[in-house]
Amino acid sequence: MGTTRRTVAVTASAAALLTAVAGCGSGTDTSATGEVVVTCATCQESPTDPFLQYNYEAAQRFNEQFAGEYQVETIENPNAGSGDDRLQYYQRLALADDLPDVFQLNSGEIKAMEQTGRLHDFAPSLEADADWADSFYDQAFDALTGPDGQVWAIPQQRDAIGIYYNKELLEAAGYDDFPATWDEFEDLAAELKSQGKIAVALDGDWATKLMWANLIGTQPGGAEFLGEGIVDLEDWGDDPAVVQATERLRDWHTEGYVNADAFSGDFQNAAAPYLTEEAATVPNGPWFVKTNLSAEAAPGLYEKTGYAPAPGWTDGGQGTVVVSGAGWVSGATDERELEAVEVFVKFMSSQDEVLTQAQATGANPPVRVDAAAVQAADLEPLATGLIEQATDLEYAYPHARVHGPAGLDTSWKNLWPAYVKGDLDTDEFLERLTVDSASGQ
Repeated sequence: MGTTRRTVAVTASAAALLTAVAGCGSGTDTSATGEVVVTCATCQESPTDPFLQYNYEAAQRFNEQFAGEYQVETIENPNAGSGDDRLQYYQRLALADDLPDVFQLNSGEIKAMEQTGRLHDFAPSLEADADWADSFYDQAFDALTGPDGQVWAIPQQRDAIGIYYNKELLEAAGYDDFPATWDEFEDLAAELKSQGKIAVALDGDWATKLMWANLIGTQPGGAEFLGEGIVDLEDWGDDPAVVQATERLRDWHTEGYVNADAFSGDFQNAAAPYLTEEAATVPNGPWFVKTNLSAEAAPGLYEKTGYAPAPGWTDGGQGTVVVSGAGWVSGATDERELEAVEVFVKFMSSQDEVLTQAQATGANPPVRVDAAAVQAADLEPLATGLIEQATDLEYAYPHARVHGPAGLDTSWKNLWPAYVKGDLDTDEFLERLTVDSASGQ
């Protein structure tokens, strides 16, 4: 999640490996020293994924702190990071009643996985520990809950997602500040096009739907659609905010304001033109700094980069996507293993750990942290700056994929290119998108 997509290939041997190691249905697993052992499927080392690397290092700290009581055992698997195959991977393990004791899913995957009946409900634990429950920001659990109040996951992060922009390219186009309205943004886009530059780098999936959410959410009633209406699965074309946003986003493509490979479905195809300074803007979350905007990948670009909320349809109507991102879920059923899982997720949501995670990944904490501790942690200023701005914006809303059906990502990638190319009109596109997303196509 809410993160930069980190796609990995699935292998046939992975399920067998997990079956052999996890043993979720076989009673309490204990080590030779009597520790309760729980398996983590998203705690492996990774030289390329800062979230996985943080999880791995945090698990080692947990094992050291709780030595003799609890131990987290890392399962190496090809679907630890987010990717198109991850949901099916865990669905197969759920059917075999052999999910790992703790792992991570995004909100769309959780919606699909709750149908298996194999995820642990954290609601009783949160109700029993009011201090822990109250430490989380309001709405941190919105995208991670079930229809009857179940809490399927403990949030890993809570981020305001904005638009990165190249200050030098904007200045060359005559703009000292990021545009405050969509009309001004399009004026900027036209000027950038005349200079041979790309106005906004998109990918046909994650980043494109971010801008769709921005265009919907900065309209009256748009946040309600993204939080509730998108779940109803009635024809989304009946909502005027959705129609206006969809057509505006399509027009950016037909006007030539986006990159040529904006339908790839791979965020790296959006990141690349920004990193090479061919594109002036790219939407993404705060982890973009750690995963892409490094001194090695783009020397000197960080100093030229700003981070802004989305423009509005009217002056003063700016907004930002606010998401809780991925969450820690559990497939454990044994009472002592569930006790260990609870201790682990409380450890991961402690002040020290969420600040360590923020430093390692750029993601912002899902829990309230002492202001002095935040200042001492010296967090990434672009991201923290947007979080501070977000408190005063007129609109805040979830990403479309947070409350949307599990089939939205695939349906969007299949239908969006045809719509932009004129093979579908707006009514047809939104009707098909609604139906196909609901059916998981």
